[in-house]
Amino acid sequence: MLIYWVGILAIQALLVVPVPADAAEVYGPPNARPLVASTQEKENGVGVPMKDPFEDSSHPAEHVLKSLPVKPDYTVIPLPAFGTNKNEGAWFGGLVPILKADSTGDVKEMFVPQYLHNDKVGHYGSLNYFGYPSDTEQYHALVWAGERLDQGVDLGYKNVSVGNGRFIFAADLSVFKNPFARFFGFGSRTPERDETNYTSREFLAKLTAGINLTEDFALLWIERYRNVRVDDGIVGSLPRTAGKYPLVPGMQGAQILGHGLALRYDTRDSQLMTSKGTYVNLLAEFAQNVEERGNNDWVHTVLDARHYMPHVSDQMVFVSRVFINGVFGQIEDAGSRTKGVPFYEQSTLGGEDSLRAFGRGRYIGSWAALVNLEERVTVLSKRLFGLDTHLEVAPFLDMGRVGQSTVKAKNLVGRNLEYNPGVGFRLLVKPTVVGRADVAYGRDGANVFVGLDYPF
Repeated sequence: MLIYWVGILAIQALLVVPVPADAAEVYGPPNARPLVASTQEKENGVGVPMKDPFEDSSHPAEHVLKSLPVKPDYTVIPLPAFGTNKNEGAWFGGLVPILKADSTGDVKEMFVPQYLHNDKVGHYGSLNYFGYPSDTEQYHALVWAGERLDQGVDLGYKNVSVGNGRFIFAADLSVFKNPFARFFGFGSRTPERDETNYTSREFLAKLTAGINLTEDFALLWIERYRNVRVDDGIVGSLPRTAGKYPLVPGMQGAQILGHGLALRYDTRDSQLMTSKGTYVNLLAEFAQNVEERGNNDWVHTVLDARHYMPHVSDQMVFVSRVFINGVFGQIEDAGSRTKGVPFYEQSTLGGEDSLRAFGRGRYIGSWAALVNLEERVTVLSKRLFGLDTHLEVAPFLDMGRVGQSTVKAKNLVGRNLEYNPGVGFRLLVKPTVVGRADVAYGRDGANVFVGLDYPF
């Protein structure tokens, strides 16, 4: 997870907290893993020379800030970096975010070379590029490689306003090895002692084409191909997933074809930094594993509903989200036949955008239900490096569970429902970049996710 923003936050702190006159150094630090970020631009040409970004000369840290490279269109911020999470452990290193702004000071491109070290993958480097020509158009190109196993390429493009706002187009392509993948078994009662580790070798390709029916409604067609192979993981202290669960569907790999149709309702004021509005996405997908004969197809459904409500003079935004994911097909329990819906295609909870007290893939079942409640509070606003910078504190509560049967209302609550309270710290470079650190607590203890972008 790329975590450069923690270093920026340390610099920001120097502007508001008195420091000794001889304080000559700034201390601060996937994403330690490959990241997904947010940047955009106003559509108004090449930038002109910026005014001095360090406008307040009364701060004792002024001499530190002025030493950073700031040019008419670019801001270069060399930073130390560190991060940790449950599945991957600790990462240490450095990175150099290079931000390009237009004449209004909005970041429209970001290039981030990065070096990190992890006890399990060894030396690790990545090159990450992001571009947002407008609020409706985005693209990224990520390349990363670790000394052992961890490597990949991720390319993506999205435009929700093609043809003067009439059409939608998106394309995603990624090839990677993730040696930190986990499997605990199926259902909401899997104990932490059943944790196993595997390397997920994947090739993913997805095309989305749609039409904006009205200003708020859109219809989308989605084609998806996913090739997965399950290899031995890199965490030697954990059992091999294939060794402990050899008969679980998907353990021998899969080639998955998916054909989906989605209806979307979207009144958000921004694609990147939403402060008000509603987003509802309904997806139905027919998928099949072309490597299997018989019991090789299933239907995948998703409801993702979010509402953003500003209050207290827009200094606070209350965000609520309901997410329900279901798979209907031949579902096999652990220890039974190898045919059926692969375990990595079933509904999952855990990770930086669902139950944040758990690592990604902590719970797996035929269905998953999730509620996220978050209050985003702006506690500081300042002009930094000529950019509109804000600090948010976001207390939150994540609640959810998975199951292995038809979803019933009585199944959504009870002793198997996970409650993950926590707090997030977000640094915003408006209107484009969000850096965040989310700390949550749950049944398995505390967890931290550090990276870019809002969780939802």
